[in-house]
Amino acid sequence: MEKPWTLIIDDALSSSFISPVTDAIEDDHQLIMEDYERSWEQNEELGLNDMDTSSADAAYTNTGIGG
Repeated sequence: MEKPWTLIIDDALSSSFISPVTDAIEDDHQLIMEDYERSWEQNEELGLNDMDTSSADAAYTNTGIGG
């Protein structure tokens, strides 16, 4: 008899993929996905707290896409 087991993947960048057993992910009742907000510490480790996106924000706004 096989023993039950659990695999937990904590992927702060959301770049992992686990294929469901079925074609439709919602039909795989053994696969549970939980979204969460990254902590300040996780963002710091990933270099996201000091990221300057002002030029990208300006370009996005100036194209009319951002509002």
